[in-house]
Amino acid sequence: MLKPRKKLTRKELKRDPLMESLYRLRHWWLEHRTRVSRFGIVGLVIVVLAFLVFRWRASQNEKAAAVVGMAFVEYGQGNYNTVITLLNAHVDEYSGFKSFGNGLYLLARSELFVGDSTRAEEHYRRYLDDYGDDALIKSGALTGLGIIAEGRGQHRDAAELFKKANRFAPTESLRQQYAIYAGRNYILSEQPVEALDILQPILDSDELDFQKRSEIQALVASAKALSG
Repeated sequence: MLKPRKKLTRKELKRDPLMESLYRLRHWWLEHRTRVSRFGIVGLVIVVLAFLVFRWRASQNEKAAAVVGMAFVEYGQGNYNTVITLLNAHVDEYSGFKSFGNGLYLLARSELFVGDSTRAEEHYRRYLDDYGDDALIKSGALTGLGIIAEGRGQHRDAAELFKKANRFAPTESLRQQYAIYAGRNYILSEQPVEALDILQPILDSDELDFQKRSEIQALVASAKALSG
């Protein structure tokens, strides 16, 4: 008859690295199982909540994209008041969601078109605060703020805004146009040196069409006359 095998001692277990690891794991589990179970439940709750938030944000992004799509159609038809009504109804609900960025810019632009510079300024700044990753739209928002400042006679502020727009503009044509705006407002705010700093390098380039070259030449002449 086979004799029952005696229970292995810990000293004997140490001879086998695998058995020693299992022994330590079992000992650790018995000591910490309550805490591990609690953390496991908390971790599961966090994962579930993260998944639900992700699904909710994805759903909200889809809804925001649909609203912005409708606004673009109305904007293309020149229905600026319709755009304003449509987007204002959702701006607080969707602002901050990725797909609503273009909508916020479109809202500000439409408000500027209908002469509501106060709301347009608010929404341009909100776009720059919440989004501003797209260089083209960011430079457009800065230009919108510059137009508002220029219309209020705040030429120094307008010049700085147009200068920033010039820096972020993604194409040479836009950089030239924003430089012209900035140079004009620097002259109007009696800052000829700043006007020449931004206009002269463009005038010295070979990438100017006849109209812009003529406009910049006139501004450079005015700046030089102002500087004495």
